[in-house]
Amino acid sequence: MTGTIITNLNHVVGQTRAVTVLRTALDAYWHDRSKNHGKESFPHLLMCGPGGTGKTLLTELIAKELCTECHVELAQNIGNIGQMQGLLMMLEPEHILLIDEIHELSETVQVSLYRALEERKLFLGGNRKPVTLPAFTLIGATTDEYLLTTSMRDRFKILLRLQHYSQDEMSVLIEQRAKRLGWDIDATSITQLAARARGVPRLAVRLLESAKRVASSKGLDRIEPMHVKEMLVIEGVDSLGFDPVEQRYLKLLKESQGPMRLNILATHLGLPKQTIEMFERDFIRLGLITKGDKGRSLTPKGIEHVGGAAA
Repeated sequence: MTGTIITNLNHVVGQTRAVTVLRTALDAYWHDRSKNHGKESFPHLLMCGPGGTGKTLLTELIAKELCTECHVELAQNIGNIGQMQGLLMMLEPEHILLIDEIHELSETVQVSLYRALEERKLFLGGNRKPVTLPAFTLIGATTDEYLLTTSMRDRFKILLRLQHYSQDEMSVLIEQRAKRLGWDIDATSITQLAARARGVPRLAVRLLESAKRVASSKGLDRIEPMHVKEMLVIEGVDSLGFDPVEQRYLKLLKESQGPMRLNILATHLGLPKQTIEMFERDFIRLGLITKGDKGRSLTPKGIEHVGGAAA
C-alpha cells in the first residue's frame, strides 16, 4: 500500500486507534511548536504491526503533515555503528529517518542509536569532538517490538500498534483504491478480493491490480467476478488468499504422520526458517495450525481448508 494516492490522514481506511493517536500527537506538536518558536522536532515514534498494514504509508503521511523530508533505510543494510552514524550525519533539521524492520539492528548498533537519540551527539572515536546532530525524528517500523532491546524501545515517545483489517475495511479500501485509479469494479468482485486479502492492504492492492490486468487483457475496463476468478487461477491463490508456496506448507503438514519440525519444513520448501516463521503467523491467526514442542500440526480447520483449498 503506497502513499502515492492517499494524501492525508483523513483518507486512511482502518487503523482507527493508531490514526487517532497520531492525529493527537501532530496537533499537540503544532500547538507546542507555536509556543517555543519551532525549536523542537516531532517525537520519535515506533510503529508495530504485521507487514503490509500501512507502516510506510503512515510515515509518508507524517512527513507530509510536518512538511519535511523522509529518509528510508532497511535495518538489514545497517551492518555496523559507522553506517548508522553516516545515516544520522546526513540528516537536516526536522528530517525524518525511517528504519524499517528496526528490530534487525544488532544490539551494538541499537546502543549507538539510542545514545544519539538521547544526547543528540555522535562520538566518532579518537580525540575528535563529538558531532552535534540536528533535531530530527526517528521512526522505527517493526513486525515485533519485543525483538528490540528494552533500552531502544524506551527511547520512542509514541507507540502505534497496527492491526489486520476487517473484511469490511478491506472492501472499503479496495473500492476507494479502484476509484482513485479510475477503475470500474462491481460489488461482488470487491467482496471476493477482500475475502482473500487476509486483512493486509498490500495484498489487497496486489490482487486488485492483478484482476485489472486480466480485465484489460480481455479489452474491458470493468473488473467483473469472472476476471477475479481467472486471476485467482493464474496466481494460484486459494480461498483464503494463500499462494502456492503457502499452500504447499499446509499440504506437507496434512501429508505428515505427525507434527513437523521447522527445519524439516524448511528443507522441503527450500526456504529459510525465518521466512517460514513469517507466513506461519497468518496460519496461526486464522486457526489453521498449532505449534508445539514436537513441531507444527494442522488444526481441524486447517485440515478442512486444505481439503477444499481450490479458489
